[in-house]
Amino acid sequence: MKKIIWIVSVVTVGFGLVSCAGGGGVPYKKTASGMEYKIITNGKGDTIHYGDVMKFHFEQRYKDSVMKNTYTQPPQYQPVDSMQLPPEYFSIFRQVRKGDSLVTRILTDSVFKGGMGMMPPGFSKGEYLVTTFKILDILKADSAQEDFAREMKKFQEEDSIRSIAQKAKDDEVLQQYIKEHNIKATKTEKGTYVEIEQPGGEPAKEGQRISVKYTGRFLDGEAFDSNVDSSFHHTEPFTLTIGAGGAIQGFDDGLRLMGKGAKGRLFIPSVLGYGSMGSGKIKPNTNLIFEIEVLDVTDPSTKP
Repeated sequence: MKKIIWIVSVVTVGFGLVSCAGGGGVPYKKTASGMEYKIITNGKGDTIHYGDVMKFHFEQRYKDSVMKNTYTQPPQYQPVDSMQLPPEYFSIFRQVRKGDSLVTRILTDSVFKGGMGMMPPGFSKGEYLVTTFKILDILKADSAQEDFAREMKKFQEEDSIRSIAQKAKDDEVLQQYIKEHNIKATKTEKGTYVEIEQPGGEPAKEGQRISVKYTGRFLDGEAFDSNVDSSFHHTEPFTLTIGAGGAIQGFDDGLRLMGKGAKGRLFIPSVLGYGSMGSGKIKPNTNLIFEIEVLDVTDPSTKP
């Protein structure tokens, strides 16, 4: 069953948590660890018992920025037991009911101390990290799997319909970008545009291993990830097997037109990227550009 990545983990890698809080005059309470929380409730919904599964959506913010929002995804599911939750979350979630809203907040000073990591760029001391949860349902463990399967099927059916329209929209945007910037690019059957700036060897084939340097950018030029720029803190080559699903579809798709020594760019439509769900800083339905340098292409039997 899909589970949420808990807030403690998310914050340590630099995502803010939060909400358009609300709650009127409901005061915050505080856990022993210093996390503040408030529950907005009518006191009528089903209560949670140990081992029940909580079905919910949540939104994460830092100041005015939304960093994560699950409302465009299937609901999240989490068993409420002390073995699977940090203590402060376990004690808080035991208090909520079906239909409640829960707001948690914690100072950045408290999060990034005691070995929890350095404060990421853009974060300031004395600011709150806030998360808002909407409790959709409280389920028994034996019915949660069935409910999860129904939600996933519903989401996939709706997403399939949405992706048809989104694919056409993506292609229109990419074509316009390529035209405006006088880019000579080849379109693959799937819809990725590939610009070869420096030809390389024989293009990579299904099953071959390919190692690359890359920088991922949005269409406005902002970088969101890179193993070239040391500020992203990972400079080792990225290696994957073509066709094995080790990267987003558009990345794998575009690399099939590139061989060892090649340099170029991949223009990836959102439907071949992170789709309607997005990922971290990448918002839903976002087209992407990857600057690529192919370091090596090897057969599966070749030892590194």
